[in-house]
Amino acid sequence: MSRPDRFIRIETHDEDGTERLGEVLSETCSRPLFLALDGELGSGKTRLARGLARGLGLDPDDISSPTFVIHVEHRGRDAAFSHLDAYRLKSDEELESVGFDELIGDPERLVAVEWASRIESSLPAERIDVRLDHRGEDLRGFTIFDRRSDEPERRRLEAALESRCGARSIPLDQDLQCPSCGGAIEDGGSRPFCSPRCRLADLEQWFNGDYTISRPIKLDDELMD
Repeated sequence: MSRPDRFIRIETHDEDGTERLGEVLSETCSRPLFLALDGELGSGKTRLARGLARGLGLDPDDISSPTFVIHVEHRGRDAAFSHLDAYRLKSDEELESVGFDELIGDPERLVAVEWASRIESSLPAERIDVRLDHRGEDLRGFTIFDRRSDEPERRRLEAALESRCGARSIPLDQDLQCPSCGGAIEDGGSRPFCSPRCRLADLEQWFNGDYTISRPIKLDDELMD
């Protein structure tokens, strides 16, 4: 798997902003393209998929969550868009029923999978990971890891997202270590920890009183915060 040397951060303040992000992704990236989408319920995965459809010249109103059918295909004159939802899958083998290998092997197809971490072992190495965070009623946060091996394609997407979506590109510190387990930090979504598990473990130590403040808090400390 290609290891990104940077990650991209974006915030959208309404549904139109989330759709615009999807539109930029599908307009800018060459096909075949595989997008692995992950985020809690209500974080905007299906709204992002509607933007992907718009960028392909498809009707975004035709896009809905494929939770119960796993896979929905949308075709236009010059585009094929496969929209999958892995939320209800119990094993990677269930992907065979929708012809997953054939979908990702189609050189003209865009494939977007919601809840992609549930089928992580089946994800192609050449892909873009998109993590979505619900940060408020309308505010959404996106962290993008472009794992494609084509350097010019990665930089082209980075430039498009910066100019059209206000994205920030952040270099990854390859030598940074997780303060909880000491492991290397490859992705930026849980920084300064290497994973959500380590972040929660550190939080639990605070709750349990394992960490203490080395001296009494002074007024100057509060004024500096």
